Amino acid sequence: MTTTTTTTITTTAEEPCTLVPINLHNSAEFAELKQQRRKCGWDYEDANLIAWRDKQDANLKSFFWITIPSQSTDADAPRIRAGHISLDSYADPPDPELATADRSNLTIQTFFIDPAHRGGLGRKAMDIVETMASEEPYGSPECKYLTLNALSKRYFYEESHFWDKLDRVRPAVCTAEWYERRGYVYWKSEPRYHEPLLEGDDAIVWADFLRKPLRK
Repeated sequence: MTTTTTTTITTTAEEPCTLVPINLHNSAEFAELKQQRRKCGWDYEDANLIAWRDKQDANLKSFFWITIPSQSTDADAPRIRAGHISLDSYADPPDPELATADRSNLTIQTFFIDPAHRGGLGRKAMDIVETMASEEPYGSPECKYLTLNALSKRYFYEESHFWDKLDRVRPAVCTAEWYERRGYVYWKSEPRYHEPLLEGDDAIVWADFLRKPLRK
């Protein structure tokens, strides 16, 4: 009589979204972030990334890869870096309503999801960062507000013709409204960015500022 032994192997499902610290002192990660920033269309020069690296070194910028499981059947395949997000205790330019070094206000300044991986991933990443903001080591239990800014809603409504002047495609989603649906509340607009116009001059672009209370 032959006895057959059956071995059952149990695998644990990978997390659909995890945040992994970015090491900008690593040349490969530096290059990959630069590539993602080029896709984003903003802040992709070496000087931008070096400035962020300096803020990381000063413990003012917590910067993460947004990772998802590999689509490979290889169990050892690395997770995909599908984007990046930061949780910062400084604002550029400085604005204590946005962020402070004591982390009583924290801001999300650098957020990008590769278009190939959109479809709910941004919400998952924001859920994680919002939890991080009120916990050490990246946030603080004393954090009052999580803040951010986004391209003003005016460019999607009363000034939608603005996009005709740019060498840039109008975004499909108004991110300010997307953040409002997550509970962020508008409190001001300010001229914030410079954007080159087709005729060669620069336009001053307005941003809407939003925040979400973390303490009741």
